[in-house]
Amino acid sequence: MRPAQARFVIGSRMRELREAAGVPLTRAAVMSGWDKGHLSRVERGHTKPSRELTEWYDASFGAGQALVNQLMELDAAVRADRDMSQRDLRRHVQPVSLGGSVPADHHPEDRAELVGETVPDGTQVCRDESFEKTWQIRNSGERPWRDRWLTRQGAAGAPGWLRSPARERVPDAEPGEVVVVKMQLQAPSQVGASTAYFKITDDAGRLYYPGLESPPVYCTIFTVYDL
Repeated sequence: MRPAQARFVIGSRMRELREAAGVPLTRAAVMSGWDKGHLSRVERGHTKPSRELTEWYDASFGAGQALVNQLMELDAAVRADRDMSQRDLRRHVQPVSLGGSVPADHHPEDRAELVGETVPDGTQVCRDESFEKTWQIRNSGERPWRDRWLTRQGAAGAPGWLRSPARERVPDAEPGEVVVVKMQLQAPSQVGASTAYFKITDDAGRLYYPGLESPPVYCTIFTVYDL
């Protein structure tokens, strides 16, 4: 995951939480002590939020430690992508685009579109409970899909985070075809909101859609003591 993409994802989530709480940006600036312009840049993905600001959003808008956990996951994903790009550079792997390596069969006319999913955002799940999440993804480009994976961005099994496999196979698909990716996930022991992000990659973990125009698919749940 690229740093710009990570900023976009965490900023969007912060904006969603603030708006869900019914708090205007001006009011959030007064409450927090941070400049309104700074908050706006963070929420639009132009500036990376500090841990302190992320913690303030968590505490002020009822997210527990969800945003802090997501920030840590995204930072880990950025580091992993940077390490992979550096390894590929040493090995002279091509092609290289948007500041990092992409799969050998990367093509600008390749597209993916999320058209359906189960386990809606905010679904309540008991602590440590396992459940299945599915995504329906359309090959909306002009290139066939072969040997692709839906890969976790960030740590897959860190304590307190939504647990998942590191990756799940994406069925091969012709242009226009819709495929279903199923994944078994497990709620954390910690009560509160948690999110896991996934991107389509090749077998080596290189992103097919590295730009901001293709944000990751994700699963967001709210862990409870019991239902």
